[in-house]
Amino acid sequence: MAMAVLEQSAAIAGSLRWHGQSELLMKSSRTGEHYGSRLPHHTGGVSLFRNGSKAQDLTGLLSLCRRSTVKALAAPAQAAPVSDPVLQEALKRAVAKKAVELVKPGMIVGLGTGSTSSMAIEELGKLISKGKLKDVIGVPTSYQSRVLARQFGVKTVDLNDVNHIDLAFDGADEVEASMNLIKGGGAAHTMEKVVDNMSGKCVILVDQTKVVSELGLSFPLPVEVLPYAISPVLRSLVALGGVPEIRSALRKDGPVITDLGNMVVDVRFPEGIKDPAALECSINMIPGVVENGLFIGIADSVLVATHDGEEITIVELAEFVKSLSTASQESAKT
Repeated sequence: MAMAVLEQSAAIAGSLRWHGQSELLMKSSRTGEHYGSRLPHHTGGVSLFRNGSKAQDLTGLLSLCRRSTVKALAAPAQAAPVSDPVLQEALKRAVAKKAVELVKPGMIVGLGTGSTSSMAIEELGKLISKGKLKDVIGVPTSYQSRVLARQFGVKTVDLNDVNHIDLAFDGADEVEASMNLIKGGGAAHTMEKVVDNMSGKCVILVDQTKVVSELGLSFPLPVEVLPYAISPVLRSLVALGGVPEIRSALRKDGPVITDLGNMVVDVRFPEGIKDPAALECSINMIPGVVENGLFIGIADSVLVATHDGEEITIVELAEFVKSLSTASQESAKT
């Protein structure tokens, strides 16, 4: 299927020329602001529609946007040391364990995608294998979550086979104080949004590094796009003030192809996303866009894994934000 999609895209575009290979970078700044973000990095431009002398190339358009925003993108706020990977894993594991405590026998559970959700699926499987949970059914949001669920003994069904979901747990790439999110680092945000929105309760699982003061300052906004429409969608995203880049694969040549057979465009907003709800609607109104990674008003609860030395605590987002505000005020006084 992925090959057919690529062939279709190539036929429409004339040819797609990809320079270099994308890699995920870790950038950091003060905890509770823009810490732990990942930015796709391309070593060259993206050229579309090359047909001899009538070439239509978006590289110049995108380069113009990049030149005007390079200073904003290159100046992270007071960078701090990258967190210990072992501690990062411990935080994710702790919040995953807390999440599965919410699951009751007989529930239909939405299974998110990503590293934290994967741990939650594993922990759910442990409870099922020990006989502590019975008759639990999972609704996966990706091939990855489906495979993991089967691996750990969680029975799964297709979304079309259920008329309700009791509880969904999922991760996030960024979350702000109003529980609005950016998701899509794993290119599964379309199905995640459907499942999370359908659930009676959507619980988002993050560690403290994912809490930000404003969405979009560090993590780019993923947008799933029909391959047929990639060129006009890129132009429309630029018109909205974004700096779009087609996401390239890490272990294959060419673009990332989603489980639904589409491409992913990562859109940077150097000044941040001032009105997430309005931007979500504006992007989704672009013909050719399948879905974007802004999750507005979907989360019912956000559990944040925090640490003080070696002690790990799970708190609600509101409590964590309040503690950050208190600490900031005390720091200002001194």
